[in-house]
Amino acid sequence: MRGLVTAALLMLMVAAPAAWSQTQDDYRAWILAMQDNPRGPFSRIRWFCNDGTVLPPKAYACREHGGGVQHGQWSAETVKLRERGYLVANLLAAVDTAAFLQSADVEDQYAQLLIERFLMAVEQGWIFRQAIVYRGAIQEEDERAGGRALLTAMAADSEWLGPRFAALRAGVKLLPHGDDNASIGRIRQWSADLSEGDPGFMPLRVRIHGTPSAADAEAVRRYSRSVQTGALKARYDALADEIDRVYQAQPLDQILSDWVSSNRLPTLSRDQLGAALNAWPEASAIDRLTITGGVLAALRDALEQIDTPSHRVEILDVSLRIEAEHFKAGTRVREQLDSFDRSQVLAVTAAAADAAYGTGLLNARLHNELLRTFTTLDVQQLPLSGYRAGLDYLALANGWAVQNLRRYFYPSMMTLAEIEPEAKLFIQDQLRGSPLLLYSQALDHLLRDAGQLAGIKHSVFGTVHGVGFNALNPGTASGVLHTQLPESLTDYRSDGIYLLPETVSDLPPIAGIITRGAGNPLSHVQLLARNLGIPNVSVSPDMAQLLSAHDGERVLMQVSPAGQVRIDQMGDRAAPTAQVQVVIRPDLDKLDLDVHVPLPLAQLRAADSGRTVGPKAAKLAELRKHYPEAVSRGVAIPFGMFRDVVLEQAHRSGTTLWEWMVAQYRHLDTLQPGSEQRKEATEAFRAELYTAILNTPLPDEFREALRQALMTEMGSLDVGVFVRSDTNVEDLAGFTGAGLNLTLPNVIGIDAVLEAIPRVWASPFTERAFAWRQAHMEAPEHVYTSVLLLESVGSDKSGVLVTADIDTGARDVLSVAVNEGLGGAVDGQAAESLRISADGETVTVLATATAPWRRVPDPAGGILKLPASGADTVMTPLEIKRLAAFAQELPQRFGPIEDDEGRLAPADVEFGFLDGQLRLFQIRPFLDNQMVQGSSALRDMDKGLDAGATTQVPLSGRPAR
Repeated sequence: MRGLVTAALLMLMVAAPAAWSQTQDDYRAWILAMQDNPRGPFSRIRWFCNDGTVLPPKAYACREHGGGVQHGQWSAETVKLRERGYLVANLLAAVDTAAFLQSADVEDQYAQLLIERFLMAVEQGWIFRQAIVYRGAIQEEDERAGGRALLTAMAADSEWLGPRFAALRAGVKLLPHGDDNASIGRIRQWSADLSEGDPGFMPLRVRIHGTPSAADAEAVRRYSRSVQTGALKARYDALADEIDRVYQAQPLDQILSDWVSSNRLPTLSRDQLGAALNAWPEASAIDRLTITGGVLAALRDALEQIDTPSHRVEILDVSLRIEAEHFKAGTRVREQLDSFDRSQVLAVTAAAADAAYGTGLLNARLHNELLRTFTTLDVQQLPLSGYRAGLDYLALANGWAVQNLRRYFYPSMMTLAEIEPEAKLFIQDQLRGSPLLLYSQALDHLLRDAGQLAGIKHSVFGTVHGVGFNALNPGTASGVLHTQLPESLTDYRSDGIYLLPETVSDLPPIAGIITRGAGNPLSHVQLLARNLGIPNVSVSPDMAQLLSAHDGERVLMQVSPAGQVRIDQMGDRAAPTAQVQVVIRPDLDKLDLDVHVPLPLAQLRAADSGRTVGPKAAKLAELRKHYPEAVSRGVAIPFGMFRDVVLEQAHRSGTTLWEWMVAQYRHLDTLQPGSEQRKEATEAFRAELYTAILNTPLPDEFREALRQALMTEMGSLDVGVFVRSDTNVEDLAGFTGAGLNLTLPNVIGIDAVLEAIPRVWASPFTERAFAWRQAHMEAPEHVYTSVLLLESVGSDKSGVLVTADIDTGARDVLSVAVNEGLGGAVDGQAAESLRISADGETVTVLATATAPWRRVPDPAGGILKLPASGADTVMTPLEIKRLAAFAQELPQRFGPIEDDEGRLAPADVEFGFLDGQLRLFQIRPFLDNQMVQGSSALRDMDKGLDAGATTQVPLSGRPAR
């Protein structure tokens, strides 16, 4: 059972029935039943002995078996839930620590364990609600011992002190393992739980969550006096006591004095703590905030230098108590923010950033980038443009923290949300109870100030906001706002504006995109949205919550080129005229369907794009000519072979597939646009066409020609190849088509390649690809698919390079997104996102990679998913230099990058590095939507923004309100 319990416990659990046919509705019903069941998720009590023996409960039952622990045994329903991946009813006393930490899916086990502890806090014990008083089921002392053993073992591993630090510290916060300290998180969780069953408490709950203070305890007690139910009154009183415990916790000087005088910390850390101790008694609230932020950061840095794992856990406990002191200081500072000048508010923000690093929300690289930005703002005055740029960069920190937590908890959170919706609140709860709450509030003061000075403002349902949005693509959309995800991709509506958990890599066509996680700006779907002028913004958790209140309403969404966002109800207003008039118009005069043999890349050049093959093969052939060391060998199956083998095959109508297809398109043109009849007829036609192509029989002469071409080019029929779709309707001036069609990775053996080809031929006619493309096509029957067979090459890291700043268009900046392994960044992964000066000397980090997996070629064929390293940095300085040098020499060696109409464009390059050597996988023009950029309505939103760009902003002045 995933390594969480001992083998003996596994063998002797109550057996589940032989046949089950439950659904998620059944599983949710089981969860509700467990909450009311006196035994909760257990069936009975047993002793679990160290030698594997399981015995009925009696005194000293395991005395003759090397000792053991007593606790509940899972019920049949619990066993079934765990078999389905819902790892509920975890008992720390039952953890086999070594097996747990060595299991292949330890991240999921651990994440579900912590999320369950969160659910227990917010849901009155959750499935343990009644089992807590089921005598013998849960032994508190054994649970603490189990938690202590697990955390100590984790603290002995550098992985948990480094890349997984955020997850380790969350465990120290949530798992019982020692003294029961007062908890900020517990205050938030209890207040949320109470408000769920008592709407009258909601205003006070909002205050506790948004602007907490020591006065909340008395406010809760006053409310408690109005409560009639004794049990409920006791819960309010307990919440008030917990608030008092936080605000009356042991002072910092008492917490640290023992550690300063001991030898358990390195000398540097002891000196830092000593300085903090000396300054503490006379420190102001803002100074205490700075001191505690610095101490939290220092303790994190000291962890790996402490030799004893148990001492590391103790330091983490101390860190939690210092975080409470930081929280207390922040409460007092928050009350004074309106009286602070800009430099003081920046100092508050910097202190909160230190604390965010110390508590694991930010990694060291991002923390250092923030410190560098704070340094640029530590001046007497600076131009408004520099002030805004610095604050905009600081505003990225919230997104970094979200992505960091999503890396460790999001998949597990969504798994448990299938049976308990409250699980979706886990990451939000971690953020709202963290130092980033104050960070966001202080930064909001400054961003509103900068926005007012510059004229920037976001308008959401009639209210103005200085923060909460990060514009990714400009554009205009009107449609229905959906904040609840459809169960299937087929349920997305083309007129929908969707609030997504992240940028979905296989997203169907929709009107507008709002994401909780930005993913990376160079993923296929981001480039496609940008090309088609689909507005796309990422939002903060608070803004996502605001939008959720308007689920199902028809709204107008506008995102300006400068990044201003407006979202409002449509009301009786007419929908705006579409800003995007994309027409896919391939050059049919250029098309040559008379080539009927496979072509090695050596026989192709860039001019063959759209003529005999698609742009992937043609442009890669040109790249291989100029960069033979960086581009793999390859063979292309031209458009002519697709026409011969696929479109000329017999159709059941008695005509060829081509003739039937053309007749069907003409019939569809006679149906009312937008009507259900036309939609149904279109889908029936598409599905039949897709199936016919997919089932195309390959003639013997085709098979033999491909064998000979591969043997000649590759020297073997067993070389792994990427089988890539390559059409005449992509990389056009108005339509990139990025990521719409199929690539099958690392296909090994001629038989497997032959099986893959019809799948790739058919991929432009999948429901998603067809929907994105066909509405924009002038002559939809003229879609021709070539196939590129490119030799498989592994990559230590891979990603996308655009030879311009994709936000400003500046040509002296490179935009890069990269991840470990193959296919990095293009599928919407949370990538390392960089802006690099053209000479490679200056690097601005916009995000670090938080994708949990890396892809590597499987020697048996296909791709393996292995854990990512978790390192703060993907690309090395030497690789950055190499990539910059490639970008500089590209126009001279390759020639000017042009769209299909001959206009100059930045290059969009898919690249990789293997053992430090650059590899090139694709090159295309980077296509932006100029109609959106030139839209008068969107330009009007940005009027006057640059008027005061050179205005000097004194840091000694108070922020505008």
